[in-house]
Amino acid sequence: MNVKMNRAGKSAILGAVFLIAFLIIGMVGDETLINISSRIIIMALYAESFNLMFGYTGMTSIGHALYFGFGGYSFMIFMTKLNMGILPAALCSCLLVIPVALLLGTAALKNSMLTFSFLTMGLCTTVQLVIYKTKSIGGTVGITHYFLPDWLNNFRTLYFFIFAIVVACIVIIYLICISPYAQMLQGVRENDQRLTFLGVNVTKMRVSAFVIAALFANIAGILYTFRNAGVYTTSLDGAISMQAIMMAIVGGSSSFFGPILGSVIITVLQNFLSLKTQYFEFVIGIVILLTAYFMQGGIMGREGIVQKGIAAIRRKQAAKKEAEKE
Repeated sequence: MNVKMNRAGKSAILGAVFLIAFLIIGMVGDETLINISSRIIIMALYAESFNLMFGYTGMTSIGHALYFGFGGYSFMIFMTKLNMGILPAALCSCLLVIPVALLLGTAALKNSMLTFSFLTMGLCTTVQLVIYKTKSIGGTVGITHYFLPDWLNNFRTLYFFIFAIVVACIVIIYLICISPYAQMLQGVRENDQRLTFLGVNVTKMRVSAFVIAALFANIAGILYTFRNAGVYTTSLDGAISMQAIMMAIVGGSSSFFGPILGSVIITVLQNFLSLKTQYFEFVIGIVILLTAYFMQGGIMGREGIVQKGIAAIRRKQAAKKEAEKE
């Protein structure tokens, strides 16, 4: 019970830190800082959706960008081709991604986890190539369409709109991650054969996690179109899929808030280093390599800086109490 309370308290503190930090940025930051921060929070939602598969279920999707891009493209197609409003287009996009992810996830998970990883990458690449060659939905250029209502014209208002939706989605993901359902997913990750022996349909558990992850990645993709006033083929790029993996690894896939910290670090590094050198990907690769080598499990993992710092504080407090008793 005490362990659960400690975890809940730690999660509450970390959540409050991230919440307050991004609220302050929204209130006092200039347009450039808010533009970068809006990308960070969108990618935080995207990384959290990925980590539901990667960290909790042990599934590595190398093509998670498919659903990020699907959200943006389906949303813009509903608006530009079918003349839907913002809310109906967003709802239709979210409803459409569920059967799509169910179909593709069921097919990909018929194979081993290694095959699953490469199949997801192949599916993402295939969809991207089809969009490249389809001029009616933008082709290589993408779809640019300014659709924001007047009340979202201000960059600060738009930031808080995106922020509110991201926070709501992350809270829902957190509730999923502390539920018995998430414990079952962790059981699938640790010992799927034992769960199969106990009568659990492991494939259905994996497919369900895949669909939920796709849904939240889809929402992140929709929010990205709000930020960019359009959708582009780069949203389906392999680099976007790799970013989800990098954020989870650097931040720590074993911690709920690890991917959020990872999204901050990776996005800030990308924006800062890309202005300094054309080899910024190489530098980010070195950071990931060092993190994986010196902090197995990421910065917020069991061997990470955060956990070591908390352990050191607890040791000091325990030593102080013992000294006071003496």
